[in-house]
Amino acid sequence: MPTDHTMSHISLFGSVHWAAMRCGLSRDTFRKKRPQMETDGFPIPDPITGHYVKADVDAWINRRRQVADELKVVSGSTRKEEINYDAL
Repeated sequence: MPTDHTMSHISLFGSVHWAAMRCGLSRDTFRKKRPQMETDGFPIPDPITGHYVKADVDAWINRRRQVADELKVVSGSTRKEEINYDAL
């Protein structure tokens, strides 16, 4: 089997095998589920290279997350108190 150079961390493009692995699927399962995944916004392969843009695959996965990395909590009043000097 030829070497899949897209498995290298330096490659910004990924093969079908890479995309399947990134999604935690076998190649066969990935091929079966890909039409539904594409309906849900999964990126299509680049027309020139025939490979997936790895950043696009990761962005799709991140959009599907249900829990944020961190919660932003705003506490206390953010309003500045103003003094009406005309009322004095």
